[in-house]
Amino acid sequence: MNSGFNPQANVDLPDWANLLKNYYWRIRVEGRDKVKKRRYYRYVTKEKLRLAETGIDQQLINAVCRYLSSFNVISANKLRQLLIAQSPQLSFDFTYFY
Repeated sequence: MNSGFNPQANVDLPDWANLLKNYYWRIRVEGRDKVKKRRYYRYVTKEKLRLAETGIDQQLINAVCRYLSSFNVISANKLRQLLIAQSPQLSFDFTYFY
């Protein structure tokens, strides 16, 4: 099995996911130190809650986290689909006010 870089699994993440990206990188780097890994998993949980409170779609947040934890093609494709699809929370119809 090829464990090298897979260009199909490369996704450009939104700007709001930079802190999550940093935390998941730290989790991978820590290796066997379980205390530090748990600390960063707590940071991830707090950041996910903060992002959900700002109005970002929960399904999109979970897809980003799943992609950052595994970097596989399946999670990358799911994330791409969610990023391309227009979120109903972000669409706003101004005709109701006129």
